[in-house]
Amino acid sequence: MFIHPVKFSRNGFTLVEALVTLVVLTTALGPSLILTTNINNTAAIVKNNLIAANLAQEGVEVIRGIRDSNWFAVPPRPFDTGLANGTYRVEWNSDAVIALGANPPIKEDNGLYNYSTGNNTIFRRTISILKVNAGELRIISEVTWEERGARARSAMAESHLFNWK
Repeated sequence: MFIHPVKFSRNGFTLVEALVTLVVLTTALGPSLILTTNINNTAAIVKNNLIAANLAQEGVEVIRGIRDSNWFAVPPRPFDTGLANGTYRVEWNSDAVIALGANPPIKEDNGLYNYSTGNNTIFRRTISILKVNAGELRIISEVTWEERGARARSAMAESHLFNWK
């Protein structure tokens, strides 16, 4: 008796091979996706910290500019004119401090941060002025915001301005 060998078709994957492939891909790609997500979250945190630090420093520089404008006015004014004790806000082009009010969020318009045009950001800035003595002002510029998950964050810059002229 002669038996004919049975020919099996091997044209596709079996269900078991497909499942094993999926398990291997999931195991290999899972950590990569988690790492990518963590990197994106860290990049967003670093970006916010950088923006906040620069906005805080900008606040100090605006107050320094107001002090310098007092000196260069004709006739010259005392260095602390318009810089009374209190908490204020300023814009990059302010020539005087602005009442804090409700402290609205800073807006961003093509890379320019202000209070009048653009889209609201997550940042709010306050400028605290304290007259230490007749020839010194303590300036604290603080920027606050909330990260994902409602975690409150802040960045501060402090400077002491003197009547050295």
